[in-house]
Amino acid sequence: HPPLIQKMLNKRSYVKQKGFTLLELLVVIGIIAVLATFVTPTIGNWRVETQIEKDFKALVGEIRYLQAKARAINGSAALICKANPPSYELSSSISGYAQTSTSALHDNYGTNLLESKALGELWPLPAKSGNNCSIGGDTIIFLQNGKATSKTIEVFKPLIETGLRDANYSAYKVTVNNATGFIQIYRSIKGSDTWVEMR
Repeated sequence: HPPLIQKMLNKRSYVKQKGFTLLELLVVIGIIAVLATFVTPTIGNWRVETQIEKDFKALVGEIRYLQAKARAINGSAALICKANPPSYELSSSISGYAQTSTSALHDNYGTNLLESKALGELWPLPAKSGNNCSIGGDTIIFLQNGKATSKTIEVFKPLIETGLRDANYSAYKVTVNNATGFIQIYRSIKGSDTWVEMR
């Protein structure tokens, strides 16, 4: 049976030789490289968009918390923001002092502090998103009667050179009403200056 054995040996060696040729490997690597050039920027944009939304939600959440806390303790609260590109910082505090004005913090505010969040606790340091909250004063004061400093804050991806909003990304805006403390939130999709109210 030598021909049968020889045939089986040939079959085994053929099975062992199965694999990819160099040309096939190069084609697969080329396809992966082309796909990566399209996918990588999309993932990068998605991460930036997600960070902007996350920072905005943290800001709105903190505003609502400060409002509720000032009413609950019959005191006052403050959100302090710094927007000096490339630095965008947020901090907050709550005081047992029942302030009556939303224009500036009273001297007694700091003597009865109950809670405070330092820079880096609300937004990461260095901040990933920008804001324009220092326009018209850098402090929002919340009173026990529900009133607050009138303020509009935008959260966006800043341009490195100017610190202004990069229109290639979505942006968010929160408006605090002075008389009622009512909060309105808006979103602007990338490439647009039109703000749409979020419910």
